[in-house]
Amino acid sequence: MNLALPPGLPLRLCSAALEIPPLPPERLLALGAEPTAAFLAPDGESWVGMGAARWLAGEAGDTAALWAGLADLSPEAPPPSALGALPFRRGEVADALWSGLMPGGVVLPERLVVQRGGRAWLRLTLPAQLADTLHARLAEAAAEIAALAPAEAAPLPGFEDLDEGAAPGGFSRAVGEAVRRIRAGELVKVVLARRAGIRFDRAPSAAAVLRRLSQHQPAAVRYAWCRGGKAWLGATPETLLRLDGRLLRTEALAGTRPEALADELHADTKERHEHAVVVDAVRAAIAPWVQALPPLRTPGLRRTRGLAHLHTPIEATLRADADALALVRALHPTPAVCGLPTEAAAALLAALEGEPRGLYAGPVLRLSADGSAHAVVALRGAVLAGRNAVLPAGAGIVDGSDGERELAETRAKQHSVLDAWRRVTA
Repeated sequence: MNLALPPGLPLRLCSAALEIPPLPPERLLALGAEPTAAFLAPDGESWVGMGAARWLAGEAGDTAALWAGLADLSPEAPPPSALGALPFRRGEVADALWSGLMPGGVVLPERLVVQRGGRAWLRLTLPAQLADTLHARLAEAAAEIAALAPAEAAPLPGFEDLDEGAAPGGFSRAVGEAVRRIRAGELVKVVLARRAGIRFDRAPSAAAVLRRLSQHQPAAVRYAWCRGGKAWLGATPETLLRLDGRLLRTEALAGTRPEALADELHADTKERHEHAVVVDAVRAAIAPWVQALPPLRTPGLRRTRGLAHLHTPIEATLRADADALALVRALHPTPAVCGLPTEAAAALLAALEGEPRGLYAGPVLRLSADGSAHAVVALRGAVLAGRNAVLPAGAGIVDGSDGERELAETRAKQHSVLDAWRRVTA
């Protein structure tokens, strides 16, 4: 796509691309650029951005601000794209775990590697005043990538669980308090999250950790946001939205069982109620943006490695051109990660969890200059910091929830990540 500049709009950025040999996208995390953002789709397409030519921090800006004053000198290549990770809660203060990674944001990368259909392209975007150096720098960047060692293939060290102390008991008591509030009529549902930690025998590379998740969960979107010497990465089953032209696709994903017990989901009143709440909220969020809401559907099952969920796909046609970031903000947070009513649930989870959510359960997204977009919810992830990894996971609490059962659900979600790192690969 060639981004023609409207009359009177100054040229601010120039972007050019060249084709390079394909490579495992996880390898690019080893370059250590700040930030590095990765979005690896199940169909084999991937976007990895390194550095920032433009940065919309936190909740600032709209999609148009990313492309303003940008000239694309390589219209034959995949279009310029932006990548980002947004916080769960606007204005939240980071604790020691999230310090450096927060506040996230959306970046138009300085270097971007896009792969699709067995081909790869490197795109470089620079300030307009550096346009005469663009092609020389592009060649240098391509040579640096070609020389990268296969860090993603390094074996992962062993790890041990860290002592959780009294935290599991505290979580179970928080579930009990949430159920009491729900029965009192204060809210319908709240999602409570907790953290668990492991310590590796030695510090692993983020490239190798993400590669194991890719091998273990190829049907998920794998994501990474690396900054401040840390990495937030994971493999999520939950799509927030996809935009292809005026077609909007989203979904409701709520209600969880270990995969071996998947057949219980349709018969479980609590799980069906939790799922129906999410369906209703997603439909209400998109209603102002679409020509008509699709008819209600009976939920199906989404199976991931180790887990199964009730799943309802939702598709609709947009009424007019809509801003992708505005749609992301309209849909986030869904009841699947927050609760309902949203404000009451957000206040209660903040009080009962006692720890900031950071980027956990926030949107991770890819926006492209051709108008397409894909945003997911950052679940099934971990914060890597040296030898330590911290894994947040949550469970939906409704009337009828039991503390020990919800604790077991969070552990099953955490183990779906840990199982990838335990896997022995050739």
